[in-house]
Amino acid sequence: MTLMTTIAVVVEGVTSRPSFSAEAVRFYVDGPMTVSLSFDSLKIFAETGAITGDLKLFSLFFNDQMMGQLRQGLQRKLSLDVVQTYKLSYSPLGQDVLKQLGKVVSFTPKRNGFYGLRAALIGAAANSDAEGWTILDAMTQFPTKTIEVNVPELLQLRRLLALYFDYNQAATEAIKTRALTEAGSGSEIDLTDLSPLTQPGLYDFEQHTMTLTNPALRQTEVGLSVNYDFPVDVYIPQGLRQPGPIVIISHGFGAIKQNFGFIAQHLASYGFVVFVPEHIGSDLSYRQTYLQGRLNTLLSPIEFISRPQEISFLINRLEELVASDSQWAKLLNLEQIGVMGDSLGGTTVLSLAGAKIDYARLIKTCAQDNVILNFSLYLQCRAQYLPPKNFNLADPRIKAALAAHPLASGIFGPEGMSTIDIPLLMTAGSQDLVAPVVTEQIHPFIWMQSEPKYLALYQPGTHFATSEQNAEGSESIPPILMGKHQELGRKYFKGLNVAFFETYLRDNDEFLPYLSSAYAQSISQGNPMSLEIIQSLTPEDLATAYGKKPPFPIVPAPVEAPTVVAIESILNQIRRTGVLKIAMRRDAPPFGYIDSQQQWIGYCSDLAIALQNHLAKKLDLDKGVQLAELPSNLENRFSLIQEKTVALECGPNTIVPDIEGITFSNPIGVTGTRFLSQQERQTEINPNQSLLGLQVGILKNTTTEKFILSRYPQAELVYFDGPQGQAEAIKAVAEGRIDTFANDSILLLAEVAQQNLPLNNYSLQPLVPLTCNFYGLLLPNDDPQWQTTVNKFISEPAAIQVMEKWFGQLFSSELNDLEYCLNR
Repeated sequence: MTLMTTIAVVVEGVTSRPSFSAEAVRFYVDGPMTVSLSFDSLKIFAETGAITGDLKLFSLFFNDQMMGQLRQGLQRKLSLDVVQTYKLSYSPLGQDVLKQLGKVVSFTPKRNGFYGLRAALIGAAANSDAEGWTILDAMTQFPTKTIEVNVPELLQLRRLLALYFDYNQAATEAIKTRALTEAGSGSEIDLTDLSPLTQPGLYDFEQHTMTLTNPALRQTEVGLSVNYDFPVDVYIPQGLRQPGPIVIISHGFGAIKQNFGFIAQHLASYGFVVFVPEHIGSDLSYRQTYLQGRLNTLLSPIEFISRPQEISFLINRLEELVASDSQWAKLLNLEQIGVMGDSLGGTTVLSLAGAKIDYARLIKTCAQDNVILNFSLYLQCRAQYLPPKNFNLADPRIKAALAAHPLASGIFGPEGMSTIDIPLLMTAGSQDLVAPVVTEQIHPFIWMQSEPKYLALYQPGTHFATSEQNAEGSESIPPILMGKHQELGRKYFKGLNVAFFETYLRDNDEFLPYLSSAYAQSISQGNPMSLEIIQSLTPEDLATAYGKKPPFPIVPAPVEAPTVVAIESILNQIRRTGVLKIAMRRDAPPFGYIDSQQQWIGYCSDLAIALQNHLAKKLDLDKGVQLAELPSNLENRFSLIQEKTVALECGPNTIVPDIEGITFSNPIGVTGTRFLSQQERQTEINPNQSLLGLQVGILKNTTTEKFILSRYPQAELVYFDGPQGQAEAIKAVAEGRIDTFANDSILLLAEVAQQNLPLNNYSLQPLVPLTCNFYGLLLPNDDPQWQTTVNKFISEPAAIQVMEKWFGQLFSSELNDLEYCLNR
């Protein structure tokens, strides 16, 4: 069943008003004590402002301002359509939020309201008009006559929120105190001599867009792709007398490169050459495509790797341009490269600056129940599905980094942040509800061991303190998250960028005073948003300001990688986590490959989806099973299973005995080794002879390699490897650079078709295969329950349909090989 079909089935069940719909909200206070509030009184209040019926009692406990806010909340239209609502409510983020909310709002006092809330939201969206739907509309879709509110749980949530906001207030006061101390202890600075950096510099600039092609794997709006194109806006100062410093800007999740045109233009006016790439796996277009139901994942785990690697790839390209083009050589100083990133782009910048992913801490953090207070963790926790290895994302060519509102606590932790080793400036908003300032910026600032380091705090400022309110994509951001005074925030941000990069890229100490606490205080006077700049902060500073033990550790204890005492079965792991981890090839048509539309498709991809649906039904998981897909290749396919990174690897794997830690599923196909050559050279390629003097192409680390080495020791072997190894080998045959290419015939036929080559121009020899290779899925050899589950699944209709779809055209050839291999 496709995603859109699934949505249609769900919507069909909720498009009409349910047989029961909420008529009242009932508050359970303590034991049998309950207080009810009718839906009609809320509706009248929302429409007219009149306080009637049982709402009169509740109004006694709220002032006029609070009642006004309640009415605004009841009237507010949400512009999410049914597909968007479905996608969000079924996403990991949406499910976790609803589950947390379901502790308070429920069917009965003892039953979590998760399913009722999700049904109510989807039903409201399905029955809404073009203007959207309200909370009252959702209440009418709740599947019971009363909506139960657990007051003790509500009060506990309120206490947690109050505790956090009290600590948040104390932390921002500690920064203010530290800023005053630093301002008083610094050297005497005549601030009147400092011209404002908010004004444009002396350089005019030109802006154009370049397109780069990156031969790497990454998530895009059309799926996982390789050799993808991404655009980069370039801002070039005019009249430079010497090569200029480089600043690369990384936008946030759901944003676009144009959102940062204001800061790119400002830096260019000061003589910086600015590059702003579009991260196509997490930009506005990707977010919109996901909400339209055309993608299965809100944020791919690969994005935490792809983003920093994309910037390093851009630097590689700049080095090539400087080496090959004298005009670029006159423009770019490759010894002075800085990076700036906002939100998820800030996380990207931290990785490039040296922060390392702490997998053990990330897994522990993401297993907590109370993450509803930190929405940024929902994005950070996607990284826990990456293979647990050090990706070494730091780029030593980068000399300085500015991270605005970064997400850092879960993915890096104290250990990861302590490895940053270049000058870094971090900006934050005191009222950030997306990436809470205490956990995501203040604590991580304390964890940093490098110097110099700066923390610049906007008070009051939100996650969008420097955003343009009318920028594309910002219309969906609620006012409570957007905040106010963005124009002032952008002025501060412009000055911080110029001062920081002038100081630490150009080594111009004349700009150091602009980064001082005293200067920040001077430009903040009389403004509704102030700027505080500090260069140090200690846990003791926060503890003193709070006056008691903080609600969570300022520097949490190290987290050791978990020691597995007893091996958890794969089915139990999937039942516990809701995640099925599968590795698939992307270089082996028809098993898995990148098509002409740059989409990762094939037998394995469809089989994974079919297995995902099978397990959701088998394990009776109402929330379904989430699929985590990782790329495999000839080098890592066995280790991915041996190291428990994935539960299954799918590709053209020949069933062989005695691979440590590995077993195979029942056969999913059969083929054998043959030689592909040009038709006109058929007589030269005689498999019954020695092939002396012939150039035979083979893939490294394959059973075919072992066979050819043993059977044809006098042949001249030409090796191919990597994701494009087979495609390059067949191209070499077509161009006459090698005499023949030996591989499994299924793979040869599929690759020839993939390259749109005329099959009648080529010859496959011999008539019967030289070897008999039965294919199987790679599985761990210590989980017989999982082996039984997979073997049973591949014999069921859903798996057989996938097989017929991808191997139907090759069926006659495969059947002939099967007959030969079984009867030889």
